[in-house]
Amino acid sequence: MKPHLFISSLALAAVAGAASAQEACSTYEIQRGDSLRELTIEVYSTEDFRIIFEANRDVIGNNPNVIRVGDVLTLPCLEDIGRAPEVPQTEAEAMAAEMAAELVAAAEKRAAKAIADAEARVAEAKAEAKKASEEAVIAAKAAAREEIEAARAEGAALIRNADDSESPAIRDRQLLLITGGNYAPFTDEALPYRGLYTNLVETAMLRAAPEQGYKIQFVNDWSSHLDLLMPTLAFDATFPWSRPNCETAEALSENDRNRCETYDFSNPFYEVVDSFFAREGSGYEQTLTYTDFAGATICRPEGWTTSHMDAVGLYEPAISLMRPVAPDDCFHAVMDGSADIVAIEAHVAVEAIARLGYKHRIIENPNLAAIKPLNVMTHKDNPDGEAILETLNQGLAIMQQSGEWRDIVSTALRHQMENG
Repeated sequence: MKPHLFISSLALAAVAGAASAQEACSTYEIQRGDSLRELTIEVYSTEDFRIIFEANRDVIGNNPNVIRVGDVLTLPCLEDIGRAPEVPQTEAEAMAAEMAAELVAAAEKRAAKAIADAEARVAEAKAEAKKASEEAVIAAKAAAREEIEAARAEGAALIRNADDSESPAIRDRQLLLITGGNYAPFTDEALPYRGLYTNLVETAMLRAAPEQGYKIQFVNDWSSHLDLLMPTLAFDATFPWSRPNCETAEALSENDRNRCETYDFSNPFYEVVDSFFAREGSGYEQTLTYTDFAGATICRPEGWTTSHMDAVGLYEPAISLMRPVAPDDCFHAVMDGSADIVAIEAHVAVEAIARLGYKHRIIENPNLAAIKPLNVMTHKDNPDGEAILETLNQGLAIMQQSGEWRDIVSTALRHQMENG
């Protein structure tokens, strides 16, 4: 409802009546907090709410104290209720009415300007407060970052000082580490920080031996890492690779035994789920025991350890093992029938199945899976191998104690979820 300016003067009565008539002869939708009495005062300048009540019984009902938000009421005309505005009878009265109208207009203009000025001052004050608040937030974040870095440095110092022995000595040269791509979210040159695992390794090196020079080279032919490059000591370390259960060498495949005999391993920087995937409707996607895989052809890409399969009896001749170079080849083999099952890490499978268009056609067996650690490996013939692994383990411990490991992992996984 519009506010009215009432002027206490007989000469201005006609103007006041005209203002009321403008609100009468119309409809009004009930708002929260309204009452018939206040509405009648506003429109007709009287507390006699029966003016509106009698005209709207069909809407309101029999109780004038109960009106509902959203109901539309008819506001009777002044003539219909015997309150028609007085018409000026003399020239003097007409002049007074005109002057009153001008006074009302001027007052309304001044009021509008005052309200606009007040709103402008409020907006300016809010803007200043917001700016001050934003600056305070920026300052608080900067201070928090400084505190976090200080805590991490303190944690690093505590770990370094916990051992009286000196840090392992690495010769004064640049270390060369090798990894490969197309292994999201862990290693790929297109990922932030070249992948989650790459970021963990670099940060561990920085925390434990900031003075040590190193370089990480990407070679996407993963099999060449173990078959050619590492044995010739062209590189000092490679990652990420899983460590077979070297304590039970008699149960391992020949490749896994060779890995245990040829390489040393860091502590696990991360763990993944190794699982089995089969074509929908094959039965292999629902089996509850490994023995049900007997006689099946299982595809596992070259370079992936089979230690967890060997441990549960999934080795030849109980099964047929297919070892292509690329994981994609395994999924194609399942679809064309040359393989029954793909044994691979769950995150690799989810990405490949979606990318290859096999979603809902190749599915995971939820009953048979294993946790597999991912490590950095050095060749046993490398004279600096043990020192490199000790340095990385030390850096990893610093990161885990300070919380930096968790920050890196959560950031990388969030990026993977948001970007696929």
